[in-house]
Amino acid sequence: MDPGQRLAIELACGKLPLLFAKYADNGDAGALAQLFTTDCEFSRPFQPEYPFYGRAAVENVFRNRPPILVRHIVTNVLVEAVTETRAKGTSYLTMLSSHASTQPPQEAGALYVGGFEDEYVLDQSEPGGVWRFARRAGMVALHMGAAMPDIPPPSDEMRGIS
Repeated sequence: MDPGQRLAIELACGKLPLLFAKYADNGDAGALAQLFTTDCEFSRPFQPEYPFYGRAAVENVFRNRPPILVRHIVTNVLVEAVTETRAKGTSYLTMLSSHASTQPPQEAGALYVGGFEDEYVLDQSEPGGVWRFARRAGMVALHMGAAMPDIPPPSDEMRGIS
């Protein structure tokens, strides 16, 4: 692949973590799900041991989330084109949220810092192809102001297993 192709791939894939944050913060589960392949794997930073499989499962994670005012701050986005149809990347994530109200401004609860390891593929089912997450694995490295949330494990059905 030539340098121009590499740059175009890395730019297109580098937008995906930013769009993910935007759609998650705005509660747009449908748009967020479209960032993933139909057969994707997604692990939430708070529950990396319970991956979700398939675009529909990812959409349901965000559609069924309780009302929350949240901001995901994405930094250190690094993407490497592996081939003309595959890329990999990492990004850091800082998350602040409030469950008191969805109307800003609100006092944030805890501060969580973590990141994602991503695998991207060029989905060629659409004309011209569209870059999507094939795999997105999140984790929390640091937290301040509260303990890690105690989230019940999702069912296999919710995770797209059964």
